[in-house]
Amino acid sequence: MKNVEGKVAFITGGASGIGYGMAQAFLDAGMKVVVADLLQQHLDEVAARHPGANNLHLIKVDVTDRPGMERAAAETEKVFGKVHLLCNNAGVAARGNIDEHSYEDWDYVLGVCVGGTVNGLVNFLPRMKAHGEGGHIVNTSSMAGMIPVPAFVGSYSTAKFAVRGMSDALRLALAPHKIGVSVLCPGLVATRAMTSGGVYRATHDQGGEQSGDSPEPITRGMDPRDLGERVLQGIKNNELYIFPHGEFKDEVGEYFQRMLDAFPGPQDIDPERAEMEARRAKTTEETRLASFAIDN
Repeated sequence: MKNVEGKVAFITGGASGIGYGMAQAFLDAGMKVVVADLLQQHLDEVAARHPGANNLHLIKVDVTDRPGMERAAAETEKVFGKVHLLCNNAGVAARGNIDEHSYEDWDYVLGVCVGGTVNGLVNFLPRMKAHGEGGHIVNTSSMAGMIPVPAFVGSYSTAKFAVRGMSDALRLALAPHKIGVSVLCPGLVATRAMTSGGVYRATHDQGGEQSGDSPEPITRGMDPRDLGERVLQGIKNNELYIFPHGEFKDEVGEYFQRMLDAFPGPQDIDPERAEMEARRAKTTEETRLASFAIDN
């Protein structure tokens, strides 16, 4: 999606951190932006930073609320018209090690990170396909969706691996519709998202208004505004993977090399099976190449 000026973007988790960094970059590029977020406090902060902006609209919504997301999609179209860019960015983590999580912990993390992404797709994709003008989707995964991470973020990593796999498959499926897909895999970012998990969870579980954040936000990470610019570049270039943090390159390479090294050597396999796999690989490669040829 090389020409973004005047196009409409919808961002979940858009009122702080990575989501707000994207919103700033998109607004500066001349887009109309809908910022959706669970916390009214964060939405109020965004409104205060952009008084009177006619290219910005704010929606309070819980991404796990399917009727709420449907209403958000309808409201977005009513306010700004056709949506061309969907950013499924909302994400949460649970405290404690992966081997100690309860059902409630798993449901919370997977419900927001995976279920929230699914709800975004189900409510916006039919609308994007229907207008026929193409577009782009950005799903926020993480470097925790690329390489193993410590046990205390294991459920988060589980969810982000799922988002990454979802995005890979979605890119192939949407190529015929001229809709590109990028999976964003950030490392450490200066954001409140991970350190205010208790606030998000209380609001999500209780449905009430909570205020305040953890007194220890992440301050040593990448500036979300810089990350937003990197995402915008990735959208314009139709990149499958958007990696803002170069320091992970060697670690990722080593991890995938170990995976390649685990494969057996040459094997004699059934000719029919070999032919079937060759056809599958050819079809996948043709679709993959078509996904990179999208230019709208």
